[in-house]
Amino acid sequence: MKYLFLLLLIFGCGSRKVNKSNTETQTKTEIIVTDSLKIQTKTESTAENQSNEFDILPIDSIKPIIIIDAQGKKTSYLNARLKYKSEISRNKTLKNETLQSSTKTNIKAEKQTKQAVKQIERKESLITSLWWLWLLIIIIFLIRKFLPFKFI
Repeated sequence: MKYLFLLLLIFGCGSRKVNKSNTETQTKTEIIVTDSLKIQTKTESTAENQSNEFDILPIDSIKPIIIIDAQGKKTSYLNARLKYKSEISRNKTLKNETLQSSTKTNIKAEKQTKQAVKQIERKESLITSLWWLWLLIIIIFLIRKFLPFKFI
């Protein structure tokens, strides 16, 4: 019994503390980017046409007609009837063009982190931390008991 108690003192248990923590982090990010483009074009054009029509119709062949043009050239016609027609036409065009473009972009990001930490902290007993001292005491005890001479 005495030796059992002595062994328990030598090899006694120390205290042990365990800290366990689980950390879970989840992050969700959603970004919506919308780009819209609108181009409006207005085009206006005007066209003008001018036409001059000159008709010479003969009436009597006895009488001559002399016509002087812009360059100074003389032209003579014998007994004719002149018909001059000037026509101006204007064309106005208005054109509107609209171009619309829209782009929608979804960006989703998900981040998930799991972390498990286990921390063990042991404290040794005073008896087990001084094992070398106990060994010395046992050796001295055995020498005193089994050896005939006594020096201590």
